Amino acid sequence: MSILLNSATVVNSNDASVVKYTHLTHYNPGPYITTTRPEALQYVPTLPWFCITKLARFPDQVQAIGASRLTYHAPESGEEYDILRALIPTLSLLEFNWAAIDPRLWATIVQIYDNLPPVFGCYPIPLADEHLRTLMSIESTPQFSLVTILELPGCRELSDSTIVNLKYLHSLCAFDASATDVSSHALKVFSGTVLWAVDDRTRRGPWGLRILRLRNCRNIDDKILSHISPFPLLSILDLRGTKCHSDTFHPTFQPAPQTKYEFYNPTPLRLSVALLRSESGLFSSPNLFALYINTLHHPPSTERPARETRPTEDVCVTFSTGSHFVVGTSKEAPEPVARKGLGHFGREKKPQSDTLFERIAGEELTAHSRKQNVMSFYHLGLPVTPRNPSRGYTYPPEAPLPPSGKDAQLMLYRPPPPWAALEVTTPDVHLAKPTGAPEVVTGVSKRKRGEMAEYARQLTEKRRKIQERKAAPAAPAPETVALSRNPFRRKFNKRDATPEASISALKPLKPISSMLAQPLPVAITLPTSLVNKQISPSDFDVVNKGPVAHDRTTANSTQKFSGFDWGEWGKK
Repeated sequence: MSILLNSATVVNSNDASVVKYTHLTHYNPGPYITTTRPEALQYVPTLPWFCITKLARFPDQVQAIGASRLTYHAPESGEEYDILRALIPTLSLLEFNWAAIDPRLWATIVQIYDNLPPVFGCYPIPLADEHLRTLMSIESTPQFSLVTILELPGCRELSDSTIVNLKYLHSLCAFDASATDVSSHALKVFSGTVLWAVDDRTRRGPWGLRILRLRNCRNIDDKILSHISPFPLLSILDLRGTKCHSDTFHPTFQPAPQTKYEFYNPTPLRLSVALLRSESGLFSSPNLFALYINTLHHPPSTERPARETRPTEDVCVTFSTGSHFVVGTSKEAPEPVARKGLGHFGREKKPQSDTLFERIAGEELTAHSRKQNVMSFYHLGLPVTPRNPSRGYTYPPEAPLPPSGKDAQLMLYRPPPPWAALEVTTPDVHLAKPTGAPEVVTGVSKRKRGEMAEYARQLTEKRRKIQERKAAPAAPAPETVALSRNPFRRKFNKRDATPEASISALKPLKPISSMLAQPLPVAITLPTSLVNKQISPSDFDVVNKGPVAHDRTTANSTQKFSGFDWGEWGKK
């Protein structure tokens, strides 16, 4: 997946209601995609050739091999077998260009071999290359160190909203964002990409940043002091042409001494990193290799037009120690007959010695023959180069004048911390900081602030009352025993606590014998003659004739001397 510095889609229109959209830039594959290897070789490849060719597809897995590394021995002569030329046939050409080589192959070779040629020290790669994020997952070890140099001065695509996409550059060591539209908020967003992955306990983001150039960034001010603290190894800070004041950064950073001016502009960023390499202990390993990012995209690839085929003449060129002869069957124009005459000023010409010309011609022919033999041995074709190569972001040439007093104060420096300081530091585990556009702060009237304060006070008072209500001691509730719904499973040897509690809450019971019996109503009282007599339906007419006047004393006496003993019945 590529790393793009593209903002959201821009939509604009003119007065004619014509809407224009600005879409994302089309991805251009690298020139190494069109480079094809021969299907049949003229030699038997070695075992390292097979291993590296297969392993080059997964450069981030090379570290699983361990601390074992191979030592590269250059061949004594150009005719001997060379593993590097077998893997990269164009390596011996004068017009060699890394753009035609797969970056995964380069990353695999530098992780396996020591004592490589200096040309392997730096690999230029665009920011949008599809394999860059894979290379960023390669970790630095005590045997190998990989750093990234990002130099984008004057890049219009770099802004506050796109700088967050640089979070994938985990090995970023030097960053030049001079003369861009980034502000202090961009540094806040960029520092938020320095994270610690709790799951696999690895560092994510530009932890190893050492050089930061923000020269001529008009939107940078003193607020960046709190935003650069997440970079523990940052030691070189260029703030010339900004709104910053050098006193704000004291005592963390001090004005750089004149002996350290070589780390600042106009010194190229690659050279500044090379100067840091000379100091021991600043990187995980002395074997330092760099990825140099100076462009955003690959140039558009164009196929080379087919060459015109001309009929070749039947000519054989032979080389000998003495003179050189051209023997062929084609007809040649006859040489003009030399005229015997005098030279200038009427003097006869003297024959000149051709020994020097023969020696130079012999050396050139020998070198050309050797080059042709090597190219034919490795089955090398001419590399396809883009017609319009992309130009990187560079500063216009400036005169090497010493900086002024104010500029010198903003060339900030501190002694670079060693790599071990990063290893022993235990990062704080925190969540990812929000990224994006700066927050918009809206104004609030005094009335609205008063209403919000009153609402907050009421909410606090309500919470306090709830807490007091919960903290108040409550009356102990009677212990209850859970009863089963099935009556056959209940234990009858124990009394239930619930019925006892409910009974104790009622009035005390009295025996029925102590209670006075109420006399029956007159309408229900039967005559004495009908007490021991069988009642017929006609007798009810006598009973239901209506109310009859009677004496209370007589009624009580009749109730008292009735045939039913109420006292004996109540004792039972």
